[in-house]
Amino acid sequence: MPEHARRIRFRRKALRQPDEFHTLTNQAVAWLGAHRELAAGIGLAALVAAAAVVAVSQYRASQVGRAAEGFRAAQTTFAAGRFADAAAAFEAVAESHPRTPSGLYRAHALARQGDAAGAATAYGAYLASRPPTDYLRQEALDGLAHAREATADVAGALEAYTQAAALEGPYRDDALLGEARLQEAAGHGDAAREIYARLLKESQPDPDLRTLLLSKLPPGSEVAAGTRP
Repeated sequence: MPEHARRIRFRRKALRQPDEFHTLTNQAVAWLGAHRELAAGIGLAALVAAAAVVAVSQYRASQVGRAAEGFRAAQTTFAAGRFADAAAAFEAVAESHPRTPSGLYRAHALARQGDAAGAATAYGAYLASRPPTDYLRQEALDGLAHAREATADVAGALEAYTQAAALEGPYRDDALLGEARLQEAAGHGDAAREIYARLLKESQPDPDLRTLLLSKLPPGSEVAAGTRP
């Protein structure tokens, strides 16, 4: 007989004893039989909890769907040029779903319908809600600057333009132009020319903007900036 086979010994008593799984199963069945009401209550509680999780998930999904539908409808109204109606629609979405950028687009709609004061207030409210990205924050700051400029709040407009220009994003050039324009209007020619030169050097302006920038700078600025074609 091989050596390893000699090491294996089974006693008759051990063979007669039930295995652990069988024992535990019998114990569980016995417990359930003695505590049927409690077991039923536990099972019911588990079912209720699972149903609640499913209900919450479905509710959230429906809320997101309604928010998206309302936002799309408001955008359609905005694109049709019905800015007053669009502002009201965006406001309704923002009230029921404050985490969407509806407040920002409400401000855009107010600005487009000529309500600069209302737009400035709406942009400020949206910024106070802490936009989730620098892109949205920059867009709101640039819009706020234009709205303040339209209401003759020069200091407030300059502050907003400066903050928007400090962020990377698609509204940076517009914010820098606004900042330079206000500096020039205030008689701060050197500060304005510095911004114009910075734009000429760092950005890739279209032909019309390039012509504008060069008209604001001394002759030879194009060569100094290293931007001559």
